Amino acid sequence: MSAEALGRYKLRTALSVLGVVLGVSAVIAMMSVSEGARQESLRQVELLGLDNLVVRGRALSSSEAQAGRPLGLTAGDAAKLRELVPLVAAHAALVDRQVTVSRGGRSRMTTVLGVTREYQDVLRLDLGTGRFLAELDERSRARLCVLGATLSRALFGYKDPLGESVLIENEPFRVVGVLRDRATDARGIGTLASRDLNQAAVIPLSAARSQRSPSAETGARQAVDEIWIRVRDGRRVVELGEVVEHALVRLHNGVRDFEVVVPRELLNQRYRTQRTFSVVVGSVAVLSLLVGGIGIMNIMLASVLERTHEIGIRRTVGATRRDVTFQFLTESLLMTVSGGVTGILAGVFVSWGITAYAGWSTRVSAGAVFLAFLVSVAVGLGFGIYPASKAARLAPIDALRYE
Repeated sequence: MSAEALGRYKLRTALSVLGVVLGVSAVIAMMSVSEGARQESLRQVELLGLDNLVVRGRALSSSEAQAGRPLGLTAGDAAKLRELVPLVAAHAALVDRQVTVSRGGRSRMTTVLGVTREYQDVLRLDLGTGRFLAELDERSRARLCVLGATLSRALFGYKDPLGESVLIENEPFRVVGVLRDRATDARGIGTLASRDLNQAAVIPLSAARSQRSPSAETGARQAVDEIWIRVRDGRRVVELGEVVEHALVRLHNGVRDFEVVVPRELLNQRYRTQRTFSVVVGSVAVLSLLVGGIGIMNIMLASVLERTHEIGIRRTVGATRRDVTFQFLTESLLMTVSGGVTGILAGVFVSWGITAYAGWSTRVSAGAVFLAFLVSVAVGLGFGIYPASKAARLAPIDALRYE
C-alpha cells in the first residue's frame, strides 16, 4: 500500500528522494576523500619511518648569520649524536645531488645520494639483486653505486647491471646492487617528502659532495645535507627529537643552522588538519541530509492532508492507530532507504571520479557505507514519525466527512 501511494505522484516522490541521494552521496564522497588522505599520509610516513627523525641543514637569515658563525651539518655530527642521544638504533649522514647518470647512449637527470652504510638499516631498504654499500667502501672512497629499480631498467633495460659501469657526472661508478621496487610519493607531507629511490643512485658518502658545500673535505668534517636517525622506541621519537635539537645547538655553539623533522609528528599534524576538513565538509553533508529530510516531512504532511478521507475509511473498517502510523512511517522509510542506497552508489562513483580526474587518493570503507545507510534510515524515522502520528490521531468520523 505504501509503494502504491508513493507511485501516484512519481515526480514529487522522486524530487523528495533526490535530497536524500545528494546528502548520502556527499557523506560517502567526503569520507572516502578523508580516508584516502589518511591512508596516503600513513603510507608516506611509513616510507620515512615512524621511528625515524631527520636533521636537515638550513640557510640562515642575515640576522641569524650575524649572531653566530654557521657551521653546517657534518658527518661528524652524526657520529656525535650516536653517542649523545639515547636509544639510537642506527644513523646515517646523507648528501643529495641532482646530476646526470648515463650509460652508453642513455642518460637521465636524477637524484644521486651519498650515504653511509647504515642508510639501508634506517630506511629498511630491500635489495632486488647484489649488495648494499659496505663500511670498507666508505673508507676507501670506492667508486661503487647501488641503482634504484626504475633507474636500472632505464639504463640497462632488463639486463643484469651487476659489475657494469655507469657515469655519474662523467665519473665511472661500478654497479654492485639494485634496490627492490619501492612505493613512494614525492609530494610528501609537511616539510618532508619521501625520495623516489626507484629513480635514484646511491653512492658512498666519501665519494659525494654536498650541493651546499662542494668542498673536498671527507671524514668527520665532510659537509652533509641531512642526518637520519632511527630510534629503538618509536613512541618516544618526539621526545628524542628534542634531545637531538638540544645536542646540536650545543655542538654548533648556539647556532640553529639546522631543523629537526619528526615524521610521526608530521603525521599527527596531517591528521589534525584532516579532522578539521572532515568536520567542515561533514557539516555540509549533514545540512544536505537535513534539507532532504525536511522535504520528505513536507511531502508526508501534504500526503496526510490529501488522504484524510482514505485514512477515515481505513479506521472505519478496523485499522488501528498503530496500523496507520506504520503505513505512513513505511512510506517515509521507503523514500529515505531507497534514496540512501542510490546515494551510496552515487557516492562511490563520485569517489572514483575524484580519483580519476583530480588525482586524489580516495577509499570507500565499509564503515562509511554503513554510516550512510544508518543516517538515511534515521532521517526516514526522524522526519516520518510526526506525519505518521498526525495521521493516526485523526478521528475516523471527522476524516470521513473531510472533502
